[in-house]
Amino acid sequence: MVDDIKTADPSNALVKFADDLTLGVPGNESGDTSRSEAACLQHWAEENRMRLNLEKKRVTLQDNPCNWDLHFEEMLKKASGRMYIMRVCKYYYGLSIKQLDLLFDSLIMSIFIIAIELWGCAYDGKYLNQIDKFIKRAHKNGYISKRTHIKEIRGKRDKKLWNKITSTEDNALLELPPEKRSRLLRPRGHEYELLLVRTERFKRSFINRYLYNFV
Repeated sequence: MVDDIKTADPSNALVKFADDLTLGVPGNESGDTSRSEAACLQHWAEENRMRLNLEKKRVTLQDNPCNWDLHFEEMLKKASGRMYIMRVCKYYYGLSIKQLDLLFDSLIMSIFIIAIELWGCAYDGKYLNQIDKFIKRAHKNGYISKRTHIKEIRGKRDKKLWNKITSTEDNALLELPPEKRSRLLRPRGHEYELLLVRTERFKRSFINRYLYNFV
């Protein structure tokens, strides 16, 4: 329905889904082009005789979207808030350690695990170690029976996603792996060419993380 809408500024992002739109407009100290984008959208609706419900329009401001700081701060904040539930369930309701394990996995580990294949490339010392300290503290306080390491969880999730990608012919992520080798020079555990990785950040991305570390 909204497939032919174009942005007023080519540098802006326009995400379309059925009759729903999301505009991504970068800004700086000199301002942004959000007003012109909104005017362009309203003009398009009038030309196509469609009703634009401005009451459902929302504005979200996001600072520093190109780093992991905000993501991890929000994730740890949410997990820390749910630790209160763990304390109440242990000391007030007297849940067993088995029940606490299940509750911890459902309430807290689910926050850390979701999309870890994507953000798992973040710096270990700055981000991943914070989660390990969080889990260690939960184990020390008796909220979980066994301490786990986030890197081990990341490795298991990487392998699961990789197997899902490579075992399905029509998988949307099948374009991510590099080209397959035309000839085998030495056994490597996989048939893909290794890319020339020059930075640690690139090496920690999902595909390279798997090719270099697991197979």
